[in-house]
Amino acid sequence: MAAAATAAEGVPSRGPPGEVIHLNVGGKRFSTSRQTLTWIPDSFFSSLLSGRISTLKDETGAIFIDRDPTVFAPILNFLRTKELDPRP
Repeated sequence: MAAAATAAEGVPSRGPPGEVIHLNVGGKRFSTSRQTLTWIPDSFFSSLLSGRISTLKDETGAIFIDRDPTVFAPILNFLRTKELDPRP
């Protein structure tokens, strides 16, 4: 069966929108949905999950992102809520 194209991206999807994606960001684990990570077209995460950017995986199969997890947490919260949290 051919991969479905996502409406927002127009590129092949590598999984269902409700799929849980596991990330290892700087050694800290995060889990979220594919839909949360890809709602912004042509973003880093849309490219990563569509296969346009190669991924590294850790020993558990989580996608490894070599960045500071304390900086990543507010980014993920923004993707989840579509609101910026002004707290430092």
